[in-house]
Amino acid sequence: MPQHTRFDDEAAAWDDEPGHEERQLAVARAIEQAADLRSEMRALDIGGGTGRLSILLADRVASVVVTDPSAGMVQVAAQRIAAAGLGDRVRAVQADLTTDRIDGSYDVVWSSMALHHVHDVDGLLRSVAGLLVDGGRLAIADLDADPDGAFHAAKPDFDGHHGFDRQRLAEQVAGAGFVDVHFSDATTVVKAGREFGLFLCMAAKAPVRRSSPRGQ
Repeated sequence: MPQHTRFDDEAAAWDDEPGHEERQLAVARAIEQAADLRSEMRALDIGGGTGRLSILLADRVASVVVTDPSAGMVQVAAQRIAAAGLGDRVRAVQADLTTDRIDGSYDVVWSSMALHHVHDVDGLLRSVAGLLVDGGRLAIADLDADPDGAFHAAKPDFDGHHGFDRQRLAEQVAGAGFVDVHFSDATTVVKAGREFGLFLCMAAKAPVRRSSPRGQ
């Protein structure tokens, strides 16, 4: 995820963006409905920004680690986690999961509007697969394909993905070691007078095949 400095600068006011709270609430509801969250689950948030999505979902799981490459975002997330009284179960860590290693294994990984900032999507998906337990759930919410780049038209320095084609992303998710890949409509975002669709991509980590002892 590039442009960490921009995210550092914008972190404090990030959640003030018009429609941001409604979008996070809609994504949280979509994940709740699709991911079969349980109270014993360990969750990981990819590119979690200010931690808003994880704060909304924290009561549905045992613990959450919120990761983001931006130090500014992580600082704001830590403050908001503490203010929500969740410091015993939710923590924020500065990490870019395409390059940084983190400890632990997780039952569910979620993400909202972060993947389109990731240059190496395949690398990130492989990294996430390595952090999930067998059968662990992946829940990614992001932009449907935006070939005109209209969603980020006001950011001339944007160098990420202009949304995703669902079929192509499904192939990438499967190629990283996931099964049962499917999509649903999460919500829509209105920006500059246009409506943009957000999908929720759900998948499960395929169990690792282990060879049987010889002779059995």
